[in-house]
Amino acid sequence: MADKLPGQLSELENRFQQGRISRREFLRAALLLAASLGSGNLLSACQRKLPISATPRWDPELWEFTNDNPTLEPNPDRLNPAPTFTPRPEAEWVGNSAPKTTYEVPWKPEWYCGACGAHFISLDMFLNHAAEKHTWRLPQVRRVEKPTYEQFIVGPVERFDERNTAFSRAMWDIDYQAQIQAAMAKAPKGDWEDFEGQALLAGAIYVDDAVGSLHPNYYGYSGHMQDTPGLYGWEDPVNPIQFPVEDPAWMTQRIKQVAHFYGADLVGITQVDARWIYSHTFERATGKHTRFTLRHKYAIVLGIEMDWEAIKKSPGFEASAAAALVYSNMAEVTAKLAKYIRALGYPALPSGNDSAQNIPLAIDAGLGELGRNGLLLTPEYGPRQRLCKVFTDLPLVPDQPIDFGIQEYCETCHACAIACPADAIQWGERTTEPTSICNRTGLLRWPVHTANCLLFWRENGTDCGNCVAACPWALRNPRDWLEL
Repeated sequence: MADKLPGQLSELENRFQQGRISRREFLRAALLLAASLGSGNLLSACQRKLPISATPRWDPELWEFTNDNPTLEPNPDRLNPAPTFTPRPEAEWVGNSAPKTTYEVPWKPEWYCGACGAHFISLDMFLNHAAEKHTWRLPQVRRVEKPTYEQFIVGPVERFDERNTAFSRAMWDIDYQAQIQAAMAKAPKGDWEDFEGQALLAGAIYVDDAVGSLHPNYYGYSGHMQDTPGLYGWEDPVNPIQFPVEDPAWMTQRIKQVAHFYGADLVGITQVDARWIYSHTFERATGKHTRFTLRHKYAIVLGIEMDWEAIKKSPGFEASAAAALVYSNMAEVTAKLAKYIRALGYPALPSGNDSAQNIPLAIDAGLGELGRNGLLLTPEYGPRQRLCKVFTDLPLVPDQPIDFGIQEYCETCHACAIACPADAIQWGERTTEPTSICNRTGLLRWPVHTANCLLFWRENGTDCGNCVAACPWALRNPRDWLEL
């Protein structure tokens, strides 16, 4: 078969030059031919060189072939719409003599960056690009026996009533409702830019709004509603045939693979701590206030990244849409993962901002730590993710909590407090004093005045994520300047 390879490659070249096959088809066929011969013949086959007309397309604004630039170093100043090629050293000419009309160059595969679409002709160039443009240094992360919040528990921690969140209070607390109405009266009148921003927001939340729950009064952002179908519905039947899980550690790794496949950026697993399950649930769409009990053993906690370019424009519609888009993704990812587990024969409940407090569950699941801004800070994104979860009894192995220095870092960093237009973030030392019934007791921490935060949202006319955008850990950069 080896003696047929030159002819087969020649035929491939001709078909490629004539436009009968694409570059991708040419490369695939050539590699399959070479692979069938083994590595030795592959190397010899790769000594063939293609004429310019058969070489991959170079970007003329980035690359130029010259004698002094034989490896195609970047040339960002080149604006000529057609690339030029100058003679290579005689040793690299094809055949025994120099070509008379067309210079032939060694064929090289291109490397493609899926993050930004750039092309490179060497692996080293691609890796350097990836390291410089698309990666950043993570801090030292230690797995610990107990979550870092445990050292700040100074009293009994009772289960929290969802009715006392700022969003829920806006539905039943008459005094707070009056404050919200006064704030809304101060909101600026919308212009065409706001009109477009509202359209952007409407598209971002559309999946959650339309099918997160099928109740007619549901408008997104909440999650499960009792006896109501939708992506957050709990009525989907469990397969009566159960997949045998002989190795919970393997099943845990598989669940994480599947969760990432469905769209989660972060995945952690914890055994459910009853302290973080709501004592009562409150449905904003109906006003239904119900005592709540959850009996499932594990929570699969998922984090979904919010876009940095949009978040840093807070407070404004683009930042608001970045959060809303993630809420739509949350509904999809949790529903898909729950369906996967039910199909394996185990119960699974998809959950957004319902049923339990996401941040302590995420801390228990090893995703991050609690920051001064009252949000989960992760090594990967800082506070720049939204959280959701799936409750299940599928046999799993819980993750350990982590410590990457946030408790010490937030003691001196006040970036979020400085950036907060509502003055809702605690300055100075931790305290056990709650700002309102929106905070739970028994914890020494930086309590966030969430009621004031929501009032600013209404006065501003859209959401605010300044505490996310201002956090140094949210930045998309190498983070080398962060010292813990």
